[in-house]
Amino acid sequence: MPLQPPTLKPVVGDPSRMRVERFPVTILLGIQLAAMVVIPAALKGTQPFGLILAICAVTIAVALFIELMVQPLKMPEATAKPITARAAFTVFAVGVAATVISTLGGRGSYAVQIGVASESPIVSIAAPFTLWVLFGVALVLWLFRQGQVTRATALWVCAIAAVVFLWEGLMRAILGQSAALILTVVILALFAKLIRLRTLVIVLAAIPILWPPIYDFRDSLRRASVSGPGAVSADAPLERLQLDTQMALIARFVPRPAGLEVLDIPTLFRIGLIPGFLDPDRPPLDTGSQMSIALGGAPTSSQSATMLGNVYIFEGWIGIVVFAVVLTLVMGFLTRRDNPWALAGIGLVYSYGISFNASYPDVIPRMLQALISLAVAYVLVRILSGPKARAASEARVLRRAEERQRKQPKRPGRASARR
Repeated sequence: MPLQPPTLKPVVGDPSRMRVERFPVTILLGIQLAAMVVIPAALKGTQPFGLILAICAVTIAVALFIELMVQPLKMPEATAKPITARAAFTVFAVGVAATVISTLGGRGSYAVQIGVASESPIVSIAAPFTLWVLFGVALVLWLFRQGQVTRATALWVCAIAAVVFLWEGLMRAILGQSAALILTVVILALFAKLIRLRTLVIVLAAIPILWPPIYDFRDSLRRASVSGPGAVSADAPLERLQLDTQMALIARFVPRPAGLEVLDIPTLFRIGLIPGFLDPDRPPLDTGSQMSIALGGAPTSSQSATMLGNVYIFEGWIGIVVFAVVLTLVMGFLTRRDNPWALAGIGLVYSYGISFNASYPDVIPRMLQALISLAVAYVLVRILSGPKARAASEARVLRRAEERQRKQPKRPGRASARR
C-alpha cells in the first residue's frame, strides 16, 4: 500500500470563540485606556479629568453596545484559499530585509526628524515592504492554527519579529512605533491561540520593569546622534507610558487654535493611495508638527493628544461615536473570518486604530498604504501557493514521512505475529 502523507489536524482547543474574539475592541481598548489613561489620571489628578473619563467611557460603551448587537449574527461560511509555508516565510523574510535596509537608510530616525541627517534614496523603495514582517507573522500564525507549522516555529517567528522591531526602534532612537508593533505581534499570537490571555497579562506586567533600561539606552543613542543633552525627554521613563498627560492636551486645543486644521478626506486618500515620488506637490502629513507649533514648540517636534484626543479635537463627540462604531464593526468582521488575511487585518487595525501609538488623522493614509502593501503580499502568496507549489509541498511532506518511517526501529516479534 503506498504511503500517504499525514493528515494535518487543526490545533485542538475550545471550539467556542474566546472572549477577546467576541469583544475585541471592548477588551483590548478598555484595558489600554484603563491602564494608560484613566487610572494614572485619577491618581495624579490630571485635568480635565471629567472630559478624559467621558471620552474613554463613551468610546468603550459604544464599542460594547455594537459588539453585543452583532453577537447573534453569523458570517457566511467561506473556505480560505490554501497557502504554503514557503509563501509565508518568503513574505516574512522580505519584510525583515526591507526593515533592515530602510532602518540603515535612516527611515524615520530621530536625527532625520530634527534635520541633522537625511534619508537614503533606497528608503523609498524598501519602506512599503516593512509591514511584511507583520504580514509574515500573521501568515505563519494562521498556518500554526491550521496545524501546518509547529508551535516552536511560530514562537521563533514571533520572537524574531519582536527583535527586529526592537532593533529598529533603537536604531531610529524612537521607540513608540516599535513598541506598538511588538505588542501587535503579541495580540496576533493571542488571536491565533499561540498564547493565552494570561500571557498577554504577564507581558504587560513586565513592561514597567523592562521599559526604563531600554528607554535610557534610547536616550544615550539620541545624545550620540545629535551630540547634545537636549535630545532627550525630561519625563521619567515610566511617565512616558502614561497617556493621561497627552490626552489632557485637549484642554489646550478646544476650542481649536487658529491655523490648526486637519487635511480633508480627499487629500488624506491622495496621500494614502499615490506614492510620494509620483505626487511630489502633495501637502505633508504633519498634524503632529502643527500641534507642536500651536503649543509653542518647534516644527521638528511632534505632539498628539492620543488617538481619541485627536478625534475629539478635530471631529468632536460625533467623531468619537463614529470612530468607535467603525473600529468595532471592522474588528468584528475580521475576527469572524477564518483566513490568514483577516488575521493580518486584525494586526493592522490594532496597530493603527487601537494601539497607544495610533493617531488621527494619520491613521487614514497609513491604513490605505498598508492595505496596498497587503494586496501586493496577497498576489505574491497566491503565486507561491499555486497548484505546483502545493504539490511540491505535499511531496516534501511525503518524503519526510517516509524518512521518519525508515528511521523507526522494527519491533521484534511483529512478523511472527502476522503469520
